[in-house]
Amino acid sequence: MVFIFGGAYQDKLDYLLTRNGKKSIYQCSDNSPNADFSNDIINSFHLLILAQIRAGVDTIPYIESHLCELSSKIIISDDISCGIVPLSPETRCWRETTGRSLAFISKRAEEVVRVFCGIGTRIK
Repeated sequence: MVFIFGGAYQDKLDYLLTRNGKKSIYQCSDNSPNADFSNDIINSFHLLILAQIRAGVDTIPYIESHLCELSSKIIISDDISCGIVPLSPETRCWRETTGRSLAFISKRAEEVVRVFCGIGTRIK
């Protein structure tokens, strides 16, 4: 598993595609609590987490149950842990759950890359 993260609008997907070529991409949304793991790239993983919170799905057990499928995937997510603590309980829960989930993924990934301003830095 490869995990790529960074702030919003930092060209994470473009960074990946310029280095690895064209691959099939699943675009997560905040409307569906399930992902299509048949694609090579799972993009916007943070939105999947928001959809799961709204649907009452516990994200870390969901990830654990799909680890075999995720082992050969590239996961891309925004880092939403910086900045002002959100006022909305849902947004605070999303931020906390995303942080825990991304830490869980990072520990299991063979490679972790942080992208800032379109430049990737391998941290694992």
